[in-house]
Amino acid sequence: MATDELPINPPSTDASEPPTLLVALATGPVLLGLVAATGIQTNLIDLGKQSEELFRGERLPILDLPLTPEG
Repeated sequence: MATDELPINPPSTDASEPPTLLVALATGPVLLGLVAATGIQTNLIDLGKQSEELFRGERLPILDLPLTPEG
C-alpha cells in the first residue's frame, strides 16, 4: 500500500452554486420576458391615455340643445 496516494474526493453537491449551463439557458427567456413586459406596459399606457381622451369628451359630437325651455 502506497502512502503517497491522495484519497479521491467525490465532486461536491453544493446546491448553492447553480450550474453555468442552466444560467446560460435561462438568460434568453428572462431577457425576452423583460422586453415583452416593457412593450405591454407601453401599450397599456397608450390605451389608458386614449380612453381618458374619449371620456373627456374631445371626440364626442356637439349637440344642438335649445337655450330656452319649451313648455
